Amino acid sequence: MKNLRSLPPLRSRFTVILCTIAALTMTTNLFAAPQKDNRAAAIVDNQVITYQQIIDPIADKLYDAERKLYDLKYGQLRSELLQRFVAKHPLSQGMSPDQFVQTHIIKNPSASDSEVAQFIVDKQIPADKINLKLKQQVRDYIVQQKTRNRMAQWLDQQSKQHNVVINLKKPERPRVDIAINGAPTWGKADAKITLIEYSDFQCPYCARADKTVRKIKERYKDQVRIVYKQYPLNFHKDAFRASEASLCANDQSSEFFWKLHDYMLFNPKKLSAEQIITQAALIGMDGPRFQQCLNSGRFTAKVNQEIAEGSQLGVQATPMFFVNGITVRGAQPFEVFEEIIEEELAQ
Repeated sequence: MKNLRSLPPLRSRFTVILCTIAALTMTTNLFAAPQKDNRAAAIVDNQVITYQQIIDPIADKLYDAERKLYDLKYGQLRSELLQRFVAKHPLSQGMSPDQFVQTHIIKNPSASDSEVAQFIVDKQIPADKINLKLKQQVRDYIVQQKTRNRMAQWLDQQSKQHNVVINLKKPERPRVDIAINGAPTWGKADAKITLIEYSDFQCPYCARADKTVRKIKERYKDQVRIVYKQYPLNFHKDAFRASEASLCANDQSSEFFWKLHDYMLFNPKKLSAEQIITQAALIGMDGPRFQQCLNSGRFTAKVNQEIAEGSQLGVQATPMFFVNGITVRGAQPFEVFEEIIEEELAQ
């Protein structure tokens, strides 16, 4: 609900449109493969510090800054287009742009009580947080979303009619290469989208994010492959054991991994060795083989290797995702993943 609370107060419809228009997407950009910048940014005692050495540790921050600049430019461009489209429209005579937008495009959207209630359910807002003020914030948010959607549809339609070509390019999202290396997976190996998750079985945010991952599976099916990487946090006392147990389950089959994954992720207080071994038997695993694997520490090195790998990639907290190498930090809403996935599928 952080984004919802931070919404600015509603102003005139036209002003809101101009402030939010940068979020609208009209064209798909194809990104070239990134090139390493090995030019010298500085020379110290005859040793070169390259631009790439500066860029790599702050790639995400640089992208965020470049995206803000892009959004400002794109928002101004869309504002210019909007005003030109309105000026040329046969129904705009005698109307200001604000009047035209309200009368012919937005048409005073509203949010019903049932829509507000459904939003609260979808976002899993705790009951103790629900009050009249929050419901009004939700209502305003839904209205703004409808406003944006109607504007997007109208602008796209007008852009096609006026043969608009946009040369302004989005900044390229930074990417990293991550080897699968036998990690548990779901989906086809040749899927267009590979979503890698670094996770901890005792992390409540990971359990929350799992609902988004399930929605991604449901929406994109054969187009996505899910890869699970271990990143048990040292202050979760049973998380490391759970990671080892999950790999022991995966050693028997991927199906057993995901069944045990679901149990452990949603029962974080029931992860003693005895409880995990009991659950393994209940889901049909070879009990003695699983117990021997867990007790032997067979996958201890593997878990430590993935922790080290994650740390090198910038993982500091869980969950952390990489969508075709593009970073998504934390338990973000489905829409964050959807934007990246749709961009990737469009290429």
